[in-house]
Amino acid sequence: MACYRYTAVDAEGRRLKGCADADNIDMLDARLSQRRLTLIRAWPQRKKSGFSLNRKVGRRELIHFCFQMEQMISAGVGLLEALQDFAETLDSGRLRDVVTNVAGKIEAGATFSEALTDFPDVFPQLFVNLIRAGEQSGELGQVLGHLTESLKWQDEMISRTKKALAYPLFVSVVVLAVVTFMMIYVVPQITGFIVSMGGELPWHTRLLITVSQLMTDWWPWLFGGPAVAILVWGMILKRNRQVRLWFDGIKLRVWVVGPVLQKIVMARFTHYFSLLFQAGLPVLECIDLCVGVVGNAFIARALEDARDRIVQGETVSEALADSGLFPRLVIRLLKVGERTGDLGNALSNVNYFYKRDVDDAIGRMQAMIEPSLNIVIGAIMGWVMMSVLGPVYDMISRVQF
Repeated sequence: MACYRYTAVDAEGRRLKGCADADNIDMLDARLSQRRLTLIRAWPQRKKSGFSLNRKVGRRELIHFCFQMEQMISAGVGLLEALQDFAETLDSGRLRDVVTNVAGKIEAGATFSEALTDFPDVFPQLFVNLIRAGEQSGELGQVLGHLTESLKWQDEMISRTKKALAYPLFVSVVVLAVVTFMMIYVVPQITGFIVSMGGELPWHTRLLITVSQLMTDWWPWLFGGPAVAILVWGMILKRNRQVRLWFDGIKLRVWVVGPVLQKIVMARFTHYFSLLFQAGLPVLECIDLCVGVVGNAFIARALEDARDRIVQGETVSEALADSGLFPRLVIRLLKVGERTGDLGNALSNVNYFYKRDVDDAIGRMQAMIEPSLNIVIGAIMGWVMMSVLGPVYDMISRVQF
């Protein structure tokens, strides 16, 4: 079955473009006729290689897709018709091509989840498993609603984190640029005058002169070296699991940022664990899927160990307590859920607990980073000014009038 790009018109004369799978153009024409579209022309889609600006589907587009599908399915619209109608509302782009192809595969006999598996770059495995669970339970609309809320939460959390780091990052770049300009251009011009004054220079002035000389003589290495080091370090992290485990563990212990990062990772885990379990998936499968989305190898290994302990007969609360990642309140909530047979509700409470904790932690981190950064900036500028003006002031004070 080939993928055809086509141009068609609807009953109102509007020209539509899209992409659909079909064995030949006659089959494509028949499928479009069922959607009340008249085929104008069609051609096989060529496989693209290289980078394409239109290939990535953003998170907000995926939120829009889940929301619209949940609304139409809950209103009683058939899945195939809902996909076709949604595709017609989209402008030409990657998402429209994907939705059109998914509709074509469903029309050919595939299930919704089977059709989504052909697009792993758009629909990750966890997304597909949730859809499959919704199909099996007959609650596809409800699962799509949960996915909508999940993606909205992720988008909001990422936006808040970026907002919290945007100001410190901007100020740091500006200060680095100013200090670099002073060290490479301004300080060397003043150095000759300071040295010619004679006398013993204070240690902070000698340090300033040394740093300025190093930056002037070695600036290509000072700027290019870190970039190369970051690139090499990224390649090592991808290829060496032990180094990745060590580095991810170190990140969780970094001052201010580490605890916030751990809370974000645990919030992601509990969020998806709750979502998968309430969709009807077994506990072990839920943990397996969540291990792939936590984004931290150190925590992922701890969760894998917890899964092994569950296989050996421990309860979920006991296994997670042994991991040392969860506070006592969370473990207590899980124990109550296991005793009452309502683990799904307990996981929802844990998810709410972590969401609130992450929001508070990001706010505290932002409140601590900004004043700390101001102190560092003030110290650097004070050092430069004192090192330059101090010797000049001493010379003027020794002049006899």
